[in-house]
Amino acid sequence: MKCSVTFRHMKPSDPIRAYAEDRIDKITKLIEEGTEAQVVLSLEKHLHVAHLELLTHGSLRLRCIEKSPDMYGSIDQAVEKIMRQAQRYRSKIKNHRESTNGRELPHKVIDVVPENDEEEQRLPDIVRQETIIAKEMSVDDAVMQMDLLNQDFLVFTNTISQRVNVVYRLPAGQYGLIEAQTS
Repeated sequence: MKCSVTFRHMKPSDPIRAYAEDRIDKITKLIEEGTEAQVVLSLEKHLHVAHLELLTHGSLRLRCIEKSPDMYGSIDQAVEKIMRQAQRYRSKIKNHRESTNGRELPHKVIDVVPENDEEEQRLPDIVRQETIIAKEMSVDDAVMQMDLLNQDFLVFTNTISQRVNVVYRLPAGQYGLIEAQTS
């Protein structure tokens, strides 16, 4: 496993770096080969923060942020949280049942007609922009990845249709799927 440890707002420490690398090596039992680990250790006010992110070749991304008064404690808590995520992922893979490959969901598009020309000329302010890499995976894997990351949506390329899809969480605990088409 490739591991990089970065220090922010604090002096680099070889014992802390060695401790973080040693703790991350224990995760390799649960995760596939070729995993990259990125650890960012920082100091925020009086709290020590450990930000840990693991990336695998199978498009799995596990990450967590832990804060505590002690850097070693933050590292331990982050590693334990990642291990729980990895165990949950492995149990989902183990208990995974084949289901339908997906279906096209019906949806309606409603055009809002502006009442006057002033509304038409006013453009919304974009306050944040992100570039997302749409990794190739199945719909089931995308739902699993979204659950592991505790996100409300995930953009991915569907392995079956080779189109960009968005899977999102609905309030009732169900999921929605948007499949993009070019016109």
